[in-house]
Amino acid sequence: MAGHFVIAGRKVATHHLVLGMLATYGVGLKLALPSTDKTKQPPINASTPEEGAFVQQFLKAFEEEEKKTKGAH
Repeated sequence: MAGHFVIAGRKVATHHLVLGMLATYGVGLKLALPSTDKTKQPPINASTPEEGAFVQQFLKAFEEEEKKTKGAH
């Protein structure tokens, strides 16, 4: 069978140590990487207020159409 180490007076299998280190590494990466907000949209740089309103209206219409097509499948 596989080897073991004695830690604090108890036998610990090497594969348990490896799994613990991989889990610690994965949790550390998850905590270290910044989380992003998926719902946040980039700013609209319109030259006029009418253009900005048109773009927002177009995006709303596009999102509604996208929801309808996702519901059909």
